[in-house]
Amino acid sequence: MNYSFKDYRKRDRILLRCGLSFVVKQMNKSKTAKNMRRNASKNTRYLEIGPGLTRLNGFETLNIIDGKAVDYIADISQKLSFPNNSFDLIYASHVIEHVPWFLQKQLFSEFYRILKPGGKIEIWVPNFKKVLETVTTYYQTGENLTGNDGWYRFNEEKDVMTWANGRIFTYGDGTANPMSFNWHRCVFTPESLTKLYADAGFSNITTMDRTEVRGMDHGWINLGVKATKE
Repeated sequence: MNYSFKDYRKRDRILLRCGLSFVVKQMNKSKTAKNMRRNASKNTRYLEIGPGLTRLNGFETLNIIDGKAVDYIADISQKLSFPNNSFDLIYASHVIEHVPWFLQKQLFSEFYRILKPGGKIEIWVPNFKKVLETVTTYYQTGENLTGNDGWYRFNEEKDVMTWANGRIFTYGDGTANPMSFNWHRCVFTPESLTKLYADAGFSNITTMDRTEVRGMDHGWINLGVKATKE
């Protein structure tokens, strides 16, 4: 099966199989430091978190593992190495749900810290409210609304609860590896995402529509909220 998420690029997989994880860590550290120095003097800076296989034009990129489209290798559940007030715009699409729920406040505080005054942040996540509404409708009326989403990985029967589990937890790397980075560890509603922004100090918190997606559009399940650091 062709999975959309690969935990490591081929070079790193080989090194890890050879027991050379320290080499991977050192290469990641060196690449990150080099790009930190190279980009530090830019007047305008945009950061994309979780770029996948391609980056947005004009954006620096951060990811938990290395790749051709990655500038900085870091775990956003930890304190980030960027100085205060570094970026004019932060964009993260279907990334922060991979951070444990109990670290979300810390994450949003870091976003606030590294964003410049007047800077913007745009975040897209799966909309858990739609999962709740779909499951509730099915058990109340028998109507299966998962066709609105059309995402049926590991679910040939198009079963509602199998779909809900996939949307809440995702599938890791498809092998039940508990260490995969691709598991979801938090769910969001428009209200909960708005509260995280507000608690971190952001203002002008606004729900986005799908015309504002900058990269891949995840469709019906997509929830986008943007805000400003005053």
